Amino acid sequence: MKEDIKVLGVKDARGKLFGIISRRGNIRLRMVFLLMGADIFSFLLAGFFAIGVRVFIFSEPLRFDLFVQTLPILTVSLFFYGLTGLYPAVGMSAVEELKKLVSTTTFVVLALTAVSFWVRNANSFSRLTLTLTWLSSIVLLPVNRDLLRAIAVSLKVWGEPVAIIGFEKQGKWALEFFQKNPKLGINPVVILDPSGHQSYSHSQVRVSKINALYPKEGVGSLTDVKTALIMISDVPEKFMTMISSNQKGGWERLILLPNLEQISSFGVVSFDFGGVLGLEVRHNLLDMRQRAIKRVMDIMLSIALGIIFLPIGLLIALWIRLDSPGPILYSQERLGKDGRKITIYKFRSMKLNADKVLAEYLSNNPVANKEWEQNQKLYDDPRITRAGKWIRRLSLDELPQLFNILKGDMSLVGPRPIMLDQEALYGDHIEVYTNVRPGLSGFWQVSGRNQTSFRQRVDYDAYYVRNWSIWLDIYIIVRTVWVVLSRDGAY
Repeated sequence: MKEDIKVLGVKDARGKLFGIISRRGNIRLRMVFLLMGADIFSFLLAGFFAIGVRVFIFSEPLRFDLFVQTLPILTVSLFFYGLTGLYPAVGMSAVEELKKLVSTTTFVVLALTAVSFWVRNANSFSRLTLTLTWLSSIVLLPVNRDLLRAIAVSLKVWGEPVAIIGFEKQGKWALEFFQKNPKLGINPVVILDPSGHQSYSHSQVRVSKINALYPKEGVGSLTDVKTALIMISDVPEKFMTMISSNQKGGWERLILLPNLEQISSFGVVSFDFGGVLGLEVRHNLLDMRQRAIKRVMDIMLSIALGIIFLPIGLLIALWIRLDSPGPILYSQERLGKDGRKITIYKFRSMKLNADKVLAEYLSNNPVANKEWEQNQKLYDDPRITRAGKWIRRLSLDELPQLFNILKGDMSLVGPRPIMLDQEALYGDHIEVYTNVRPGLSGFWQVSGRNQTSFRQRVDYDAYYVRNWSIWLDIYIIVRTVWVVLSRDGAY
């Protein structure tokens, strides 16, 4: 967020905060209408696509009466989206949003189908049109929502004003995180530091002015900001009690951010034990049913992708053979699940004497050597062949790993298989890495890929394992298609 954090004093906080809100209008309501507009557009586009396909298949004239049949899906879906929290979806992760969009839309389509049979008018509906509308809508909905957020952020009409309470380590992280991820719809405009510290310099945060409101005269002056983020580790217990149990401050929504980085943040269920909050954290990796579903997905999708990409694989093999001397395939031992060694296969993209070329290059180039130590990759890698340069950019060199997936050494989604000498670089996270099969794609690939350091890659892998679910895998697979086509972070 390029906009400055507002500098406010306690006495004039109420008036200035009211000015902030009034200039922006009712942001939360505006965000609801913007998302609804994107959803309506997605359903209309899905309906026209479905009708167009039907016209193409049956060579019949354009029938707008079929479009009317798709409207109940639109209207009922919007209603249930509201019930499931998809409006305005502030702070909702992309994975959770995808899960709710797909499951809610599917439920609506099945429910309407059941109703049509109940009232005995099913024959008046085009099954092909409704099916195509459903399938295309669950693709278009998340895509158009993401585009809408990107446009709204660029126009500075997206983001609910919030207060950050607590500005030590966790509060500074929160400010930087929400500024780097404006699509989440959380826009910090006020910082409240109950610790009394007055040093707020933070070089990585794009803010020219940061100040705090001190609770010397209470916290009621912040009531024009409806949402507050409370950094539990940065807030004294007495102050925490004042604003939560005693409801001082008048915020409609309090979002508590505990310092629990080492546990899963997806699927957490809350309990009330006599006024004491309990959190149930489910470890999906220990659920045999979900692991079985993941394995079935791996086998079915690997076979389908193998059939689809077989002609491309044959052309790549011919290109490699003509481009440089050496074998078509390259194999290497990597670290797999439970710490055992596995042999992975790739289309060869490097010269035969790659290790020698790399050693000589790094010894003569200190800058490149530093890049290698930090990222374990080089932007301008002297080992890469001409054919290898292109197949690596499109991630086609990894197609032979579909065999590794069928064999059971790898999965479609998971941490990328690391080399044996990289085990030490994972540090304490190596046990997290070895809990799962390495993947053809993973959370790192869709979150920056080669533009991130190896340390960040380790953090992404740990996040994936702790938060694993079938829906997270589906999200990563969908994102992988876009990342590969856009060549985002590839070299």
